Amino acid sequence: MIALFPGSFDPFTNGHLDVAERVCAIADRLIIGVGANPAKRGLIAPEERVALIREATAHLGGVEVVLLQGATMDEASRLGATSLGADLIVKGVRSSIDVDYEAPQAVFNREIGGVDTWWIPTRPDLAHVSSSAVRELVGLKKDISRYVPPAIERFLTDNRS
Repeated sequence: MIALFPGSFDPFTNGHLDVAERVCAIADRLIIGVGANPAKRGLIAPEERVALIREATAHLGGVEVVLLQGATMDEASRLGATSLGADLIVKGVRSSIDVDYEAPQAVFNREIGGVDTWWIPTRPDLAHVSSSAVRELVGLKKDISRYVPPAIERFLTDNRS
C-alpha cells in the first residue's frame, strides 16, 4: 500500500511526525508531499521543508519526501508506484473542526481523483499542536522543542530574526 500524506508542513510538527510513524506501521511506502503556495510567503521555504522533513523522518523506513506540484488528487496518481497511483491519501485530524474542513476535500479526492482519504486522529497530548501555533511561538522567541522534531527546532532556532 502506498500512502500520500500531503500538507504545507510549515513547519513540520510532532503531530505530523506521529501521523507519519503510525502510517508507516501499515503502509509499504509513505510519500510526504510538501505543498507550496506561491501566493504565500511561509516561515520555511518549500525546498528547505522537504530537506528538514527528510531529516526528521530518517528513522522511518519507506518514507519519501517530495515537493507537490499540483492538486493533491493528481499528485496521488502521479506519485504512485503503479498505474493506479497512491492507494490512499492520509490526513491528520485534531478535532471536529479539522474533520469539517477535510470532509469536502476527501469527497472530491474520491469522486474526481478516484483515491480514498483516511483520517488519522491525533493523539490527545498533541491535539493542541499546529503549525500556525508553532509559527506564533517562533515569532515570540519561545521554546518550541516539545512541539517539533529536533531538526526543525534547530533550524527555526538558528534562523530566528
